[in-house]
Amino acid sequence: MAPGVLWWDFDGTLVNRPVMWAEVALRLLERHAPDLHVTADEMTALVFTGMPWHRFDHAHPDLNTADSWWAAVYRRYVEIFSTLGCPWLATAPALAALRDDILDSSAYEVFEDVRPALARARAAGWRSLIVSNHVPELEALVDDLQLTPYFEAVVSSGVVGYEKPHHRLFDEALRLTGAGGPIWMIGDNPAADCAPVCAMGHQAVLIRSATPGAFERQASDLIGALDVIGLQRHP
Repeated sequence: MAPGVLWWDFDGTLVNRPVMWAEVALRLLERHAPDLHVTADEMTALVFTGMPWHRFDHAHPDLNTADSWWAAVYRRYVEIFSTLGCPWLATAPALAALRDDILDSSAYEVFEDVRPALARARAAGWRSLIVSNHVPELEALVDDLQLTPYFEAVVSSGVVGYEKPHHRLFDEALRLTGAGGPIWMIGDNPAADCAPVCAMGHQAVLIRSATPGAFERQASDLIGALDVIGLQRHP
């Protein structure tokens, strides 16, 4: 196959940091309200709604700076702490600590297959972009994880103002991709990553899914995804 462009999801595809939005809030509670017993499941349910990325059908171009985007996230945490009966926890230093925690690159685990897969794609002449629902500082986070050399661009919903599967986020990825060659999306979410890219006339591979048949093309890991796409192995 002639070289083309790979669009890579970030969280759950390249790195592992499950339930991080609940995790940072629970850590804050442990530090400042240790007698308030909130389970991980309870906190996960609370952070599962109300964040900017939960309304993929709603644009937020008004959140066009990192500070304005984070202000929207902070408002949701204020609501959560109020629901839990501890609104006093939502101080400016506490919320800033949440942000620092999310942006701490040491808390992210880069999957073992990431660098070998990215190196193989590069050796085969394929270009790579990250296309992700993530924080405005995603580009800096990718750099901190020493993954920047593999990517031409980082497309984050926190900058673009649209969340996958909204077509406007993929339109921005397409603008940065330019013309020429096939486009393949590699991601761990069939609805947000794979289906919308295929609807645009491109291709996708679902990875790291425990559900057989969740998407028409699946692979257990990134190396398997490249095999599905047809990238040649190099010695």
